[in-house]
Amino acid sequence: MRSPWLTGALVTVIGTAGGALVSRHASAIRGGPSNVGPVEAPARQDLDDVNAPYDGRYHFVRVRYDPRGRGRGGFGRGRGGGPPWFHDYPRAERHFAKILDETTFVHPLVDGSNILTFDDPRIFQFPIAYIVEVGSWEPTESEVEGLANYLNKGGFLIVDDFRGPWDLANFETQFNRVLPGAVLVELDETHEIFDSFFRIDPEKVVPPYGAQYPIFYGIFEDNDPEKRLVAIVNYDNDIAEYWEFSDYGYYPIDLSNEAYKLGVNYIVYAMTH
Repeated sequence: MRSPWLTGALVTVIGTAGGALVSRHASAIRGGPSNVGPVEAPARQDLDDVNAPYDGRYHFVRVRYDPRGRGRGGFGRGRGGGPPWFHDYPRAERHFAKILDETTFVHPLVDGSNILTFDDPRIFQFPIAYIVEVGSWEPTESEVEGLANYLNKGGFLIVDDFRGPWDLANFETQFNRVLPGAVLVELDETHEIFDSFFRIDPEKVVPPYGAQYPIFYGIFEDNDPEKRLVAIVNYDNDIAEYWEFSDYGYYPIDLSNEAYKLGVNYIVYAMTH
């Protein structure tokens, strides 16, 4: 079932033969978000001060939530640190938007992004949402209702940057409040999301923080793999960490490339299904 946001129009994309996205498109990153200094995580009532006005283009949307003190809640970091949902903001999404703009015809907003909550009606303006560190995620009843409506109306959720069995158990528990009975299905390299734009071997998209084996889960409409994929879950992985620091040389270019290509595939897949 095609997303209602795409009725009457398909996003057209232009492919590349793969290769080094970071090195080939380094100019898309340099001089951009790298110069963004430390920022503070905005309170819910202050989101209007940081969000870009809706203009019909694809905007990267990060989901804000109030951590309930459950799970590890992620690691702190000096460069802004902040609550779990805030990790890697804003450099990760700004870098990613530039790569998406350079490699596809999606033409996203590249000089801004949005932070929204699941119970903010404005989230329905954007077909794709991104959430991190779900070991500390415990949505309110209004957020549960908002996310359920969002997914049922055609929205797509990307879950990233969490690890460990407790965090996974918490995510499953909370998501089952949203879609009761939802099952996480492990995806292998044959799923079309890994071939929607770039051909990707998911086993090569290794986590940046140690020797862990990443698993990619999908959540399908009515738990039917023949129906729409409503969420992609990067378990034991953190692709946004690669995005954030791709201009710093912290990680090998090949790994940053794979993380970017995976993100591009997610957007292209979600915008065309």
